[in-house]
Amino acid sequence: MGELAQDLLMIVIPAILTWFLARRKNDADAKNAEIEAEVKAAEFYRSLLDDAMTRLDKAIATINQQEEKIKRLLLEVEHLTDELRKYKQLNGKTIS
Repeated sequence: MGELAQDLLMIVIPAILTWFLARRKNDADAKNAEIEAEVKAAEFYRSLLDDAMTRLDKAIATINQQEEKIKRLLLEVEHLTDELRKYKQLNGKTIS
């Protein structure tokens, strides 16, 4: 019986030790995989933000260009309105 217990301990003790050490390694591997996934997610969101910033900058530039165009067109409308007024005044004087 003593020999059986000794054989059993020779099998059980290394198995428990191996399980304990493997568990620590597996936990470390799981944490490493989790960190890598978080890094990939952060890089993905960073690229999305960079793309959004590029689009926003482009949209702001387009809006600024359109505002300048509107100002130029308003000035042109004012100028043409003045010309039309002058024309109507001259036209009204020649008829009477």
